[in-house]
Amino acid sequence: MTVRLIYYFISYFAAALVLALVLTPAMRTLGFKLGAVDRGEGRRTHTGVVPRLGGIAIFLAFAVPFGFSLTRGDWDSFHGSMLGVLIASAIVLFIGIYDDLRGAGVRNKLLAEVAAAGIIYAWGIRIDVITNPFGGGPYTLGWLSLPATVLWIIIITNGINLIDGLDGLAAGTGIFISVTFFVLAGSDFHLQLAYVILAGSLAGFLRYNFPPASIFMGDSGSLFLGFLLGATSILSSYKATTFATVMIPIIAFGLPLTDMFYAVLRRYYRGMPLGGADKEHIHHKLLEKGLSKKKVLMVLYSVNIAVMLGALLLIGKKTSMDILGLVLIVGAAVFGLRLLGYIKFMPFMKDLFRSHAVNRKRKYFNYVIARFRQEAARSDTIDDLWARLSELVKEYGFSYVEIYLDIPSVKNPAYVFSDGEARSDSMMLSFPIFDTDKRYLGDACIFKKADDDYFLCTAEMVRAITEEVSRFVEKHPSPAPKDRQFLPSA
Repeated sequence: MTVRLIYYFISYFAAALVLALVLTPAMRTLGFKLGAVDRGEGRRTHTGVVPRLGGIAIFLAFAVPFGFSLTRGDWDSFHGSMLGVLIASAIVLFIGIYDDLRGAGVRNKLLAEVAAAGIIYAWGIRIDVITNPFGGGPYTLGWLSLPATVLWIIIITNGINLIDGLDGLAAGTGIFISVTFFVLAGSDFHLQLAYVILAGSLAGFLRYNFPPASIFMGDSGSLFLGFLLGATSILSSYKATTFATVMIPIIAFGLPLTDMFYAVLRRYYRGMPLGGADKEHIHHKLLEKGLSKKKVLMVLYSVNIAVMLGALLLIGKKTSMDILGLVLIVGAAVFGLRLLGYIKFMPFMKDLFRSHAVNRKRKYFNYVIARFRQEAARSDTIDDLWARLSELVKEYGFSYVEIYLDIPSVKNPAYVFSDGEARSDSMMLSFPIFDTDKRYLGDACIFKKADDDYFLCTAEMVRAITEEVSRFVEKHPSPAPKDRQFLPSA
């Protein structure tokens, strides 16, 4: 790298830095005026009221000098590609601004990200091939190139968005990733300049976002930063040929990807919305250990530096240890999660197997309920209906069931089932039975052993019993003829 090129990079870095230093206080004032603020409550790690429109300052501090750089020299394919990146990034920025001001919702943000990623693909920035880690030629993706490109960009965008829960973390992580990709870009001067300018804009913003932060980047900043890094990382990997080089983008995004991967697993495992919020991100776990926000930030910066150094080492090596290196990195990540209390192997495995068994049982009960409904609908006599109901309660493993009907000529209880066991150690569920006009028909009482693990699909089972009994009563209305009861005695 020549002295002139170094001077060129420093000049643009300084321009972005100064712009961010000037624009960020202005965005802080604007955030207060517009009410785009975060209040220190719930899962937040701060106290007080902090504005969250810092993303606009980051975008302008990046777009102005980089846009100026695109006007210099002859227009080539890179200029066209980066123009597409700027346009698509602006779309993501605007949905982030709307979310900071009014709340956009997970669905709308995802749709905007998909649309913006589609623009990136249409502009020719694509993941076309996947290198074979075991040798041989690369795999051409063909039509899978579109979903691979869109998915990669969305994953990175939301990975950066998820770690933006601690002062200075997303901005600092963005700087470290920019440095890594600066080296990965090699002799691609234009792409290197993009990372230099991005690092400058983030450094200027970090002056106000370092703990205790006086402004947040908000969704406008975290979505823009993640989207820009996700899109440009594809450009950085265009000339990659070895497995190690192809893996560098994944390794460089190690912290946000790890945090997002575990967040998705955690929420899916607990039945929570995947786009929901909780207080179990990596920075939350470190705060629970008693560390201050500054110390947590330094710990995570250290992790970023270690990841960056690992990626840079992979850039310079040409050995056959690629798979082993990846295994070591994954092992280190698992070990770190274990130290934070994320992974408790034996309880996790027990819960995993139990969850699998419960899900299988739930599917079976849904089948049993559906079968009961079909057969009950075909029942012509009350004896047929009670026979179908007996099959249902046996499959559920109930120990005792009674049904009382408030209908003339019915001798109560109208239905009784017992498995012969004592009911002293059982749980009881009691619910009324209504017809379709919400008129009271009677009650049902169900007993089940307290030590039984499976009391699943209860709502579905209750609904099936009440609806099928009321349907039968409506099909065979009372009063009954004098020579026979409407319902037989139990």
